[in-house]
Amino acid sequence: MFGFNFFISLLLFFAVNGTSIAQLNDTANIKTQNTQIYSTATPNNSSKSEQLQNKKIVSLTILLTVIVFLLFYFLYQNNKLKQKIKRKDTKQKILLNIINSGIDSQEVERKKIASFLHDNINSLLSSAGLHLNTFTAQHDIKSDEIQKAKTILSEAHELLRDMSHDLVPSLLVRFGLIYALEDLCEKNSNSAIEFVFSSSIQTSKRYTEKFEMKIYFIVSELFSNITKHSKAKKAKLSLTEKDNLLILRIYDDGIGFKTQKLNDVEGFGLNRIRARIKKYKGNISIISKENQGTKIKIQIPLPH
Repeated sequence: MFGFNFFISLLLFFAVNGTSIAQLNDTANIKTQNTQIYSTATPNNSSKSEQLQNKKIVSLTILLTVIVFLLFYFLYQNNKLKQKIKRKDTKQKILLNIINSGIDSQEVERKKIASFLHDNINSLLSSAGLHLNTFTAQHDIKSDEIQKAKTILSEAHELLRDMSHDLVPSLLVRFGLIYALEDLCEKNSNSAIEFVFSSSIQTSKRYTEKFEMKIYFIVSELFSNITKHSKAKKAKLSLTEKDNLLILRIYDDGIGFKTQKLNDVEGFGLNRIRARIKKYKGNISIISKENQGTKIKIQIPLPH
């Protein structure tokens, strides 16, 4: 851009100076010719005036040609830039669609597996434990092996129940998002970090099932990042509704990071989080400074 500006300035300089020099030369020639005989001076002056006019026309033609060329060039570059931006937007949309398709498939599979574990495997284990208890009671059998078998069945039942709850939390399904997020804060709190929950939304408030699942797993993934990477001692989640938006604010007092390097960080899974938020036409903002913690704000339109 600088090179073309300089080129234009140079052409203008030569065009103007060329015209000025021509005018000066013509003026000098006219003065010298005026010393000649008056009868021969009049035709010469007319010829010089025509030459001056021709030079001006040539200079203006060159200048206009350069300007037109530059205009076409800038139009071409502008169109090229627009096409590049359009291609980039298209690629981003395709990537978001792929990520969202993967997320949706995972959530559907989560629900299927959780339902299968809870309704089938857990039921079978409970039934086996019940039959074993009935058999030992009827025959008054006291055996260490049978007692061990009962303990193993009970542990397997508990593990499967925990696994199904991790896949699709029972509180989320039964009581809704607010209860589930409060429970998530309690579950993630330990001796190293405390998660504080606050909400101005009624705990009985329910949203659509898909919406609640998306929000729950967004917060769950962000909590996981805080626990793994932030070295924070305290984190806080707050929920509010305003102007038909669900607003989530997450704060931690950890080590923070440089936000300009955020796009280079792949371990945080932010692409998945952004894709989930983008699907519901929401937005996320992250403010963080080294050794000053991190603030995350998420705004998502409420489902209708």
